[in-house]
Amino acid sequence: MFPIARFRVDDRSMEPTLSPGDYVLVNRWSYALHGPVQGDLVVARDPENPTRHVVKRIADVADGSVYLVGDNAALSRDSRTYGAVPRDLLVGRVWSTAKR
Repeated sequence: MFPIARFRVDDRSMEPTLSPGDYVLVNRWSYALHGPVQGDLVVARDPENPTRHVVKRIADVADGSVYLVGDNAALSRDSRTYGAVPRDLLVGRVWSTAKR
């Protein structure tokens, strides 16, 4: 598996940091040597629909799970709705962003 993957942002949950149409490059190996930390911007498999991916910020890390939130709380479906997410759903940490 190649360590870098590209994902497109499709919703407004991370505004103003990311907008629909922006792209993120994700380091899939970022958590191989150390765990995620609060504040990391990550891509994760959607816990409610595993065929989708979400871009969120880590608000908290606890016992094998992470609490994910969007920067735009009013438009974000995140851990405030579906609870903590198992760490194995994390695809990786956002390494770079590109505006549309």
